[in-house]
Amino acid sequence: MTVIDLTHPITDNMPVYFPWHPATEIVQTATYAHDRCEVRRLAIGTHSGTHIDAPSHILEGTPALDKYDPNLWCMKAQVLDFTPRQPRQEIMKEEVQEKLKQRGIGVIIKAGWDVHFGKNDYYKTYPPISNAAAEFFLAMNVPLVAADTPFTLDVHYLLLRRGIPLVTNLNNTARLKEGIVTLISAPLLIAGADGAPARVFALVEKEG
Repeated sequence: MTVIDLTHPITDNMPVYFPWHPATEIVQTATYAHDRCEVRRLAIGTHSGTHIDAPSHILEGTPALDKYDPNLWCMKAQVLDFTPRQPRQEIMKEEVQEKLKQRGIGVIIKAGWDVHFGKNDYYKTYPPISNAAAEFFLAMNVPLVAADTPFTLDVHYLLLRRGIPLVTNLNNTARLKEGIVTLISAPLLIAGADGAPARVFALVEKEG
Protein backbone atom coordinates (compact mmCIF):
# COMPACT_ATOMS: atom_id res chain seq x y z
CA MET A 1 0.00 0.00 0.00
CA THR A 2 1.29 3.46 -0.96
CA VAL A 3 0.05 6.74 0.50
CA ILE A 4 0.03 9.65 -1.97
CA ASP A 5 -0.36 13.11 -0.47
CA LEU A 6 -2.77 15.11 -2.66
CA THR A 7 -2.50 18.32 -0.61
CA HIS A 8 -0.92 21.64 -1.53
CA PRO A 9 1.19 22.95 1.37
CA ILE A 10 -0.26 25.99 3.13
CA THR A 11 1.96 29.00 2.44
CA ASP A 12 1.80 32.77 2.76
CA ASN A 13 -0.38 34.44 0.12
CA MET A 14 -1.65 31.34 -1.63
CA PRO A 15 -3.77 32.23 -4.67
CA VAL A 16 -7.50 32.66 -4.03
CA TYR A 17 -10.44 32.53 -6.40
CA PHE A 18 -12.02 35.88 -5.59
CA PRO A 19 -10.32 39.10 -4.47
CA TRP A 20 -12.57 39.34 -1.41
CA HIS A 21 -11.44 35.95 -0.14
CA PRO A 22 -9.01 36.42 2.77
CA ALA A 23 -5.32 35.99 2.10
CA THR A 24 -3.33 33.33 3.92
CA GLU A 25 -0.85 34.63 6.48
CA ILE A 26 1.62 32.66 8.58
CA VAL A 27 3.31 34.75 11.27
CA GLN A 28 5.87 33.49 13.76
CA THR A 29 4.92 34.54 17.30
CA ALA A 30 7.51 32.64 19.34
CA THR A 31 11.11 31.65 18.65
CA TYR A 32 13.64 29.24 20.15
CA ALA A 33 15.97 32.13 20.98
CA HIS A 34 13.44 34.19 22.93
CA ASP A 35 10.73 31.75 24.01
CA ARG A 36 12.39 28.31 24.02
CA CYS A 37 9.82 27.13 21.47
CA GLU A 38 8.39 27.97 18.07
CA VAL A 39 4.76 29.05 17.53
CA ARG A 40 3.05 30.49 14.47
CA ARG A 41 -0.27 32.21 13.96
CA LEU A 42 -2.21 30.99 10.92
CA ALA A 43 -4.85 33.13 9.24
CA ILE A 44 -6.60 31.34 6.39
CA GLY A 45 -9.90 31.42 4.53
CA THR A 46 -12.19 28.42 4.42
CA HIS A 47 -11.63 28.00 0.67
CA SER A 48 -7.87 28.30 0.47
CA GLY A 49 -5.47 25.80 -1.06
CA THR A 50 -6.65 22.19 -0.99
CA HIS A 51 -10.07 22.44 0.59
CA ILE A 52 -13.62 21.06 0.66
CA ASP A 53 -16.79 23.00 -0.19
CA ALA A 54 -20.03 22.38 1.71
CA PRO A 55 -23.53 23.16 0.37
CA SER A 56 -23.75 26.11 2.79
CA HIS A 57 -20.95 27.75 0.80
CA ILE A 58 -23.49 28.87 -1.81
CA LEU A 59 -26.95 27.87 -0.58
CA GLU A 60 -28.45 29.41 2.54
CA GLY A 61 -29.98 26.94 4.97
CA THR A 62 -28.14 23.90 3.60
CA PRO A 63 -25.72 21.64 5.54
CA ALA A 64 -22.40 22.95 6.77
CA LEU A 65 -19.30 20.78 6.49
CA ASP A 66 -19.33 19.69 10.13
CA LYS A 67 -22.76 18.06 9.64
CA TYR A 68 -21.44 15.35 7.32
CA ASP A 69 -20.96 11.76 8.48
CA PRO A 70 -17.17 11.31 8.90
CA ASN A 71 -17.45 8.05 6.94
CA LEU A 72 -17.80 10.16 3.80
CA TRP A 73 -14.22 11.33 4.17
CA CYS A 74 -12.84 7.83 3.58
CA MET A 75 -14.21 6.16 0.47
CA LYS A 76 -13.43 4.28 -2.71
CA ALA A 77 -12.96 6.65 -5.63
CA GLN A 78 -12.20 6.26 -9.31
CA VAL A 79 -9.39 8.29 -10.86
CA LEU A 80 -10.42 9.72 -14.25
CA ASP A 81 -7.38 10.85 -16.23
CA PHE A 82 -8.02 13.68 -18.71
CA THR A 83 -4.40 14.67 -19.29
CA PRO A 84 -2.96 16.35 -21.25
CA ARG A 85 -5.34 19.30 -21.08
CA GLN A 86 -5.26 22.72 -22.73
CA PRO A 87 -6.16 25.91 -20.83
CA ARG A 88 -9.94 26.28 -20.46
CA GLN A 89 -10.56 23.02 -22.33
CA GLU A 90 -13.78 21.70 -20.80
CA ILE A 91 -14.03 18.16 -19.51
CA MET A 92 -17.08 16.96 -21.39
CA LYS A 93 -19.83 14.51 -20.43
CA GLU A 94 -18.88 12.15 -23.25
CA GLU A 95 -15.31 11.91 -21.94
CA VAL A 96 -16.55 11.13 -18.45
CA GLN A 97 -19.04 8.53 -19.70
CA GLU A 98 -16.25 6.63 -21.44
CA LYS A 99 -14.39 6.19 -18.16
CA LEU A 100 -16.89 6.12 -15.28
CA LYS A 101 -18.90 2.89 -15.27
CA GLN A 102 -19.36 2.16 -11.57
CA ARG A 103 -22.17 3.89 -9.72
CA GLY A 104 -22.05 5.21 -6.18
CA ILE A 105 -18.31 5.80 -5.73
CA GLY A 106 -16.28 8.99 -5.47
CA VAL A 107 -14.57 10.56 -8.46
CA ILE A 108 -11.11 12.12 -8.75
CA ILE A 109 -10.64 14.35 -11.79
CA LYS A 110 -7.03 14.40 -12.99
CA ALA A 111 -6.47 17.30 -15.38
CA GLY A 112 -2.81 17.88 -14.55
CA TRP A 113 -3.52 21.45 -13.49
CA ASP A 114 -1.99 21.14 -10.03
CA VAL A 115 1.41 22.02 -11.52
CA HIS A 116 0.04 25.52 -12.23
CA PHE A 117 -1.11 26.15 -8.66
CA GLY A 118 0.38 29.39 -7.36
CA LYS A 119 0.57 31.05 -10.77
CA ASN A 120 -1.32 34.31 -11.24
CA ASP A 121 -3.54 32.85 -13.96
CA TYR A 122 -4.32 29.54 -12.22
CA TYR A 123 -7.95 30.43 -11.61
CA LYS A 124 -8.40 31.86 -15.12
CA THR A 125 -6.91 29.04 -17.18
CA TYR A 126 -7.97 25.81 -15.48
CA PRO A 127 -9.91 23.23 -17.58
CA PRO A 128 -13.39 23.16 -16.03
CA ILE A 129 -15.79 20.27 -15.63
CA SER A 130 -18.74 20.94 -17.92
CA ASN A 131 -22.27 21.26 -16.56
CA ALA A 132 -23.31 18.14 -18.48
CA ALA A 133 -20.45 16.15 -16.93
CA ALA A 134 -21.57 17.29 -13.47
CA GLU A 135 -25.13 16.19 -14.26
CA PHE A 136 -23.76 12.79 -15.30
CA PHE A 137 -22.11 12.50 -11.87
CA LEU A 138 -25.54 13.06 -10.35
CA ALA A 139 -27.03 10.34 -12.53
CA MET A 140 -24.27 7.97 -11.40
CA ASN A 141 -24.95 8.70 -7.70
CA VAL A 142 -21.41 9.98 -7.16
CA PRO A 143 -21.20 10.98 -3.45
CA LEU A 144 -18.10 13.21 -3.70
CA VAL A 145 -16.11 14.86 -6.50
CA ALA A 146 -12.44 15.79 -6.17
CA ALA A 147 -10.27 17.56 -8.75
CA ASP A 148 -6.84 19.11 -9.24
CA THR A 149 -8.66 22.24 -10.43
CA PRO A 150 -11.25 24.65 -9.07
CA PHE A 151 -14.93 24.18 -9.99
CA THR A 152 -17.12 26.64 -11.87
CA LEU A 153 -19.95 28.35 -10.02
CA ASP A 154 -22.48 26.43 -12.14
CA VAL A 155 -20.95 23.11 -11.07
CA HIS A 156 -20.97 24.31 -7.46
CA TYR A 157 -24.73 24.81 -7.70
CA LEU A 158 -25.40 21.57 -9.57
CA LEU A 159 -23.52 19.34 -7.14
CA LEU A 160 -23.70 21.16 -3.80
CA ARG A 161 -27.47 21.58 -3.94
CA ARG A 162 -27.58 17.77 -4.05
CA GLY A 163 -25.28 17.56 -1.04
CA ILE A 164 -22.19 16.41 -2.93
CA PRO A 165 -19.04 17.97 -1.42
CA LEU A 166 -16.34 19.30 -3.72
CA VAL A 167 -12.70 18.53 -2.89
CA THR A 168 -10.84 21.32 -4.63
CA ASN A 169 -7.25 21.96 -5.76
CA LEU A 170 -5.67 18.54 -5.36
CA ASN A 171 -1.90 18.20 -5.70
CA ASN A 172 0.46 15.49 -6.99
CA THR A 173 -2.10 13.92 -9.32
CA ALA A 174 0.67 12.90 -11.74
CA ARG A 175 1.27 10.04 -9.30
CA LEU A 176 -2.29 8.76 -9.75
CA LYS A 177 -3.11 6.16 -12.39
CA GLU A 178 -6.60 5.49 -13.67
CA GLY A 179 -8.45 3.04 -11.49
CA ILE A 180 -9.85 2.70 -7.99
CA VAL A 181 -8.12 4.16 -4.93
CA THR A 182 -9.11 4.86 -1.35
CA LEU A 183 -9.58 8.62 -1.01
CA ILE A 184 -9.14 10.17 2.43
CA SER A 185 -10.32 13.79 2.60
CA ALA A 186 -9.98 15.20 6.11
CA PRO A 187 -11.41 18.73 6.46
CA LEU A 188 -10.68 20.80 9.53
CA LEU A 189 -13.58 20.41 11.96
CA ILE A 190 -14.85 24.00 12.02
CA ALA A 191 -18.28 24.57 13.57
CA GLY A 192 -20.76 25.71 10.94
CA ALA A 193 -18.13 25.78 8.20
CA ASP A 194 -19.08 26.61 4.60
CA GLY A 195 -15.81 24.89 3.69
CA ALA A 196 -12.47 24.03 5.21
CA PRO A 197 -8.84 23.42 4.31
CA ALA A 198 -8.22 19.68 4.13
CA ARG A 199 -5.42 17.13 4.16
CA VAL A 200 -6.15 14.73 1.33
CA PHE A 201 -4.54 11.35 0.63
CA ALA A 202 -4.96 8.55 -1.88
CA LEU A 203 -4.18 4.99 -0.81
CA VAL A 204 -3.14 2.83 -3.74
CA GLU A 205 -2.30 -0.84 -3.78
CA LYS A 206 0.91 -0.39 -5.75
CA GLU A 207 2.39 2.73 -7.30
CA GLY A 208 3.97 2.68 -10.73
